[in-house]
Amino acid sequence: MNLKKKFKVYLAVPIINFYNFELTKILGKIINDIGYELSSPWVLSGKDKDLSPSEIFERDTSHVKDSDILIAEVSKPSHGVGMEIMLAYLEGKRIILLAKKDVKLSALLEGIKDAVIIRYEDEEELLEKLRKELGEMCK
Repeated sequence: MNLKKKFKVYLAVPIINFYNFELTKILGKIINDIGYELSSPWVLSGKDKDLSPSEIFERDTSHVKDSDILIAEVSKPSHGVGMEIMLAYLEGKRIILLAKKDVKLSALLEGIKDAVIIRYEDEEELLEKLRKELGEMCK
């Protein structure tokens, strides 16, 4: 029997504006392929089924708190993603920020103690770097 802990990963991506279906699907696949549990599976569809804003808030904040790692795509600004990152920070979660190489990030994001920032040129480079980072986290 394998008693190794299965890490829960909260994937935070912009949904209202700048949603990238293909990238989100690929990130979800990487998380699952490595053997981690995606604790925010609704991001894979990019929409919420008949949930009120307060229900979305409760769901998202409880899942961030219940996760071990937060991975956030921050190449495009998103109020919700920013709130999820701050909550993960306050909860002491591991944080991985993903950003295109040419994007200027907020100093507030760059200043998060112990956060890993993965800069990438294209999806192939992102996937390689993210797989490496997640693989090292589970050692």
